[in-house]
Amino acid sequence: MISKKAFTFILGVATLACAATRPVSAHHSFSAEFDENKCGELTGKLVGVDWQNPHPYFFVEGKNSKGETARMTFQTSSIANMTRGGTPRAYFMENMNKTVIVRACASINGTDNRFAASWVRLPDQPIHRTGQDVERIFGSNN
Repeated sequence: MISKKAFTFILGVATLACAATRPVSAHHSFSAEFDENKCGELTGKLVGVDWQNPHPYFFVEGKNSKGETARMTFQTSSIANMTRGGTPRAYFMENMNKTVIVRACASINGTDNRFAASWVRLPDQPIHRTGQDVERIFGSNN
């Protein structure tokens, strides 16, 4: 028969082992990474997309907020939100190397040319939502 002390020890080790195998949740708020007071429209050529969880990214070459030519990185909402909202990966692939206009908010951690995208569109085309509506352009912050 196992002693109470040994049982407690084994149970503790088993609990720690289970806890160590659980994925760590590291999701963040918008304001932890981006400044909702530093938003604007940026224009350039769509040059890439990285369709990954938890946030897809797309890349645009053009003039950044300082007026310098740069490759800009735009973080989006989740893949599920993008797809449900009518902006699937195919939208980016079909418009690769075309001029796009992006409404986005700048990074607050000092990373140049990194933004959270609210929407993207081709000139004279409808807006495709890509992220949170922190400016309440669409009437909500969803």
